[in-house]
Amino acid sequence: RVGEPAQELRVLFDTSSGNTLLPHRVCKSAACVEHSSYSPWGSSTAMDVNTDGGLVQAGRRFAYGRGVRDGIALVYSQSDLGEGDAKGVLVRDRVCVGAAGAPACVDTGIVAATSLADTPFRGMPNDGVVGLGLQPLAAGKIMNFLSRLFDGARNAKMQFGIALMGDVGELHLGGHHAPRFGGPVRWFPVEHPEQGYWQVAIRAVRVGNVTVDACRRGCHGVVDTGASRLGVQASHLPLLAAKLKPKRSPAGSCVGPDLSLDLGGMSLVLPAEEYADEDCARPRLGSLDLPEPEFVGVYALGAAVLRRYYAAFDWEFQRVGFAPLSRQAAGDDDDLPIVVF
Repeated sequence: RVGEPAQELRVLFDTSSGNTLLPHRVCKSAACVEHSSYSPWGSSTAMDVNTDGGLVQAGRRFAYGRGVRDGIALVYSQSDLGEGDAKGVLVRDRVCVGAAGAPACVDTGIVAATSLADTPFRGMPNDGVVGLGLQPLAAGKIMNFLSRLFDGARNAKMQFGIALMGDVGELHLGGHHAPRFGGPVRWFPVEHPEQGYWQVAIRAVRVGNVTVDACRRGCHGVVDTGASRLGVQASHLPLLAAKLKPKRSPAGSCVGPDLSLDLGGMSLVLPAEEYADEDCARPRLGSLDLPEPEFVGVYALGAAVLRRYYAAFDWEFQRVGFAPLSRQAAGDDDDLPIVVF
């Protein structure tokens, strides 16, 4: 919900981007018209701002007449749908997520898109994006939802967690929801936090007992809630796909060698049912078209991983934790804002 009175939009909580992106009411792109849009003029708490958070025109909530204001162009990449541009203006408003009775609300910057490329935005089921990446991915200090949330939090941990159960997800703000843990959380430092991604080092990638990527030049796993598949750097994809040979068993289940990502002290293990297509005929992997040698050994840890492991994020100490995901009833033993998406 955005503004006052609240305007409701469906959003993707995206751990690999850092801005709140919503289609502006004036946007005529097909990707805007086919989704719900945000009207700053319909909100009594909205104001036009520049990247520093200051008003575009002193003394006016909205810019009027001729003048200069900060615009923004973002490249948004989604391993399932592709890459495209979003262009817009900056607005500051109240953004609330979670149940109406106990929402988490922040005064934050919004990229109000006046133009959205068909790819990837038309294919998205959501109207907009709330970026949960680290501060360097944001266009400015006020543009990062988590930064604004934690800056204003009192007696709350600077942490959040994500659990995916089938087509339903939970975002836990201000800590982690222990009933979703199926085992202890293992923590790993964020690699290159200056890049803004929640990424951890991968020591090796194995199919069954065979090492298919020894990561001699380094490998990284980027937690990406916007990806449904495991994303694999394009240069590594053919070899990995050739080793994964899922098939139907006589009993009808999907079987094949386990795919393991060794993090050092813990491995994220995907059985065939998590990496195979619906027919269990071939692996369903996403191609990451990243230039080399700038990027080497990158894997996107999307929903295929997050359906099996609870992901915990520590903003203050810049670390990521994983625990086997419990699918038991979550219970209600804490006061964390829980956002179902």
